[in-house]
Amino acid sequence: AVQFSDFVLNVKVDGAVLPNEVFISLGNVQYRLEKNAANAFSYKFANVQKDTEFRLFSAGVESRDYTLNVLRKPNILSFNTKLNFPAYIGRANEELSNVGDLVVPQGTDIGWVFNAQNTDNLQLRFGANAGEEAKRFDDELFQFRRRALKDETYKLYLSNSILQGADSVSYTITVIPDLHPQISVQEFKDSSNLRLAFFAGDASDDYGIQNLTFNYQIKKAKVGQLPMNTSKIGMSAFAEATAGKAGKAKQTQYDYSWDISNLELEPGDEVQYYFEVFDNDGVNGSKSARTGLMTYKMPTIDEFRQQQADNSEEIKKDLQKAVKESLKIQEDLKKLRDKVLQKKEMDWQTRKEMEKLMDRQKQLQMQMEQAKENFDQNKEQQKEFNQQNPELQEKQEKLEKMFEETMNEEMKKLLEDIQKLLQEQNKDEMLEKMEDMQMSNEELSKELERLEELYKQLEVEQLLDQQIEQLEELAKKQEELAKETEEEKKSTEELEKEQKSLNEKLEELDKKMEELLKKNEELKRPEKIEDNKQDMNDAKQDQKEAKENINKKDNKKAGKKQKSAANKMKEMANKMKQGKESGEQEQMEEDLKTIRQLLENLVGLSFAQEQNKKDVETTTPNTPRYVELAQQQYKIKDDFKLVEDSLQALAMRQFQLEGIITEKVTEVKANLKNSLEELEERRTNTASEYQHRTMKGLNDLALLLAESMQNMQEQMAADKPGDQSCDKPGKGKGKGKGKGKGDGEPKDKMSKGQEDINKIMKDLKERLEKQAKEGKEKGGKDKPGGGGGGGTQPGNSKEFAQLAAKQAALRDALRKLQKEKQEQGKGDKALDEIMDEMNKIEIDLVNKKLNNDMLKRQEQILTRLLEHEKAEREREQDEQREAEVARQQQPKMPPALEEYLKKRRAEVEQFRTVSPALKPYYKQLVEEYLKGK
Repeated sequence: AVQFSDFVLNVKVDGAVLPNEVFISLGNVQYRLEKNAANAFSYKFANVQKDTEFRLFSAGVESRDYTLNVLRKPNILSFNTKLNFPAYIGRANEELSNVGDLVVPQGTDIGWVFNAQNTDNLQLRFGANAGEEAKRFDDELFQFRRRALKDETYKLYLSNSILQGADSVSYTITVIPDLHPQISVQEFKDSSNLRLAFFAGDASDDYGIQNLTFNYQIKKAKVGQLPMNTSKIGMSAFAEATAGKAGKAKQTQYDYSWDISNLELEPGDEVQYYFEVFDNDGVNGSKSARTGLMTYKMPTIDEFRQQQADNSEEIKKDLQKAVKESLKIQEDLKKLRDKVLQKKEMDWQTRKEMEKLMDRQKQLQMQMEQAKENFDQNKEQQKEFNQQNPELQEKQEKLEKMFEETMNEEMKKLLEDIQKLLQEQNKDEMLEKMEDMQMSNEELSKELERLEELYKQLEVEQLLDQQIEQLEELAKKQEELAKETEEEKKSTEELEKEQKSLNEKLEELDKKMEELLKKNEELKRPEKIEDNKQDMNDAKQDQKEAKENINKKDNKKAGKKQKSAANKMKEMANKMKQGKESGEQEQMEEDLKTIRQLLENLVGLSFAQEQNKKDVETTTPNTPRYVELAQQQYKIKDDFKLVEDSLQALAMRQFQLEGIITEKVTEVKANLKNSLEELEERRTNTASEYQHRTMKGLNDLALLLAESMQNMQEQMAADKPGDQSCDKPGKGKGKGKGKGKGDGEPKDKMSKGQEDINKIMKDLKERLEKQAKEGKEKGGKDKPGGGGGGGTQPGNSKEFAQLAAKQAALRDALRKLQKEKQEQGKGDKALDEIMDEMNKIEIDLVNKKLNNDMLKRQEQILTRLLEHEKAEREREQDEQREAEVARQQQPKMPPALEEYLKKRRAEVEQFRTVSPALKPYYKQLVEEYLKGK
């Protein structure tokens, strides 16, 4: 019998008398056979596993002894399967027991170890292929390896010397292929700067992202298609958060800014661009996916000029309509309010009149938004086609701010409140809101009138700059043509054709000059633009005679007339320039005076905040004194509002500092607001923390202004009479000075600045320790480095504040340097660490802590700065040798994109809070959820 099989014993009985029963004896146990017929019996040996002896008996008759011999059947007792996944997927290897049906990633190496009994040969047959023999490495152990590349079934065949292919078992291998990556992108447009393209997108792959690129190809209007350009994009923090053990991210969120002006496109040129992601498929090779093809086309000169003219007219019309409508709304609102005052309750007709008035107010807001959109478009187009005057750029920024202020959220909120009160029919509150709205409209009307006038002034100045530039360019071309005419390098027909073209261009400039003078006269305070009508007529006459002389082939006379016309054009351009250059020194002196006053106010506010903080910390909340301190905090907030107004005005004049000052002002305002809220809730600890932050922000602002004032004074001292290279205070005269904050702190001054701070701190500590010792000998209680509630002397608070401000300024310079490096793809982690240490030092200084540990940390900061500067100098020398081209600077993102990225960063932080112990299945669900958001 075959092992593990069933064996049936058939017994036939002969004799004159047939027995009714037959028995079988198996050891000491007897069993009755099944009767199949009168003389036929049977017995079933089930699952025979070993040799069995037996005998039969019936009615006193016994058989001889028999033996059932078992043929040993090949049999798998157990097997283990080891799955070695491809390294690129970052998945830990696994080992399974007695599992034959497998689901594995493509490229997985599968190793089987079979424990087979009574087996001489073990084969695996995959699909329709011939069987492959497993390797025997022990008496009962066999092994086999295979790489899973596709779905397939396999069978196991076992054999020995007695039984060939005695048994088989079937299993399946299901292979999960490496899918193509996925990528998406959103393009953000900033109407204020059409040269900049901003993108934010997501890319993902089932196992890992190998590379992410931005690609663009330029199609020149004159020469056709240029080669493709490709730039690699770095992975985001989200990619790090989703990276597996292989170090490759499964998902990444990317953002990219692209300054199209760096491509030096000419009118009519076109560029196509897209993003592409590559996966890390280690089996089939890297696969890619692309976003849709996007296109940017430069308008032609004619298209540009037409767009500029149309937009300018639309802007002026919108502003004029807005001024008239605002005044009309203000007048109608006053009448309606008087009408409501005379009634006991608001009737249906009055409510309807109010609703119509509110609709008009909303339409006014929409009209302003349209005007701003046209303004932003004009501003961007001017950057596209012109080298914009820095002074005009500053005025455009100022106008842009005014546009935004006229579309404030307060008015929208006021309209919402009025709408709610209309439904509630609350007359008293409605009257108050109507009064607020009337006051807001009065202010809006004045702002709109100012905005309209400033826009007209800007338009005149832009046209004047354009006139000067075109006159200089035309004079240059006229001189070149005069040289060609005298040297007779071109034919008479060519010279006459070119002179005719120049004559037509000067005629166009004459018409534009008339238009400019007309627009200037429409201003309430016209600019000083000299009427060059006579010079223009003389230049046109010279050009006319030059063309006639060329026609007569008198090149000598023609050349003289051409040179004369060119000189007259230059004279006109110079007169226009001189008319523009006035009032710069007075403006700079006014700015210096404002900065000095602001510095005094900021220092005073800082000391007032420090004293209030100390008093709050030592005052019981439920006392009248605590209420007084809260009122004092309100006064600090109100006083800062006055400072804020002056700061914003200063920032508008010096737009290079505007971003920094606005950032610090916002920070101080937020901390003041939070400190008041905490004081009202009697949470003194958190209120004190916000007050501390307010002090730090005030000190930062003071130092920014102090450095600005110093730079302006140095600039004024360096400027020579008649030198017009500096257009506005704070701009600097060139790259060589290294004074302007806008150019970043010189690298070699950072370590020097830190060294000076360290020395001051060391001297201050020694002085405080000496004073404390003297105080102790006299019975005093001062402690070294104490400050705060028991300072060693009245001047200590100021010294600590100045030190904190200096340290903050140095940290801010490092932050700017790091930002520039990051924009060039050279961010330095060491700088972040240094800035973190500096921030800790600032906090200690604001709290007037000064000890040996701080001095030690300061020395470490200095050492790291010196090491960084050395490395930077070596890198710069290498770059100079390589003569690399200038790198692209990272522009400021539009608000819509910043908000979008802020939300995505919040998702990253949410993902990072997921427990590392989370099961892979659930962690994958988290990834899918965040990916889909």
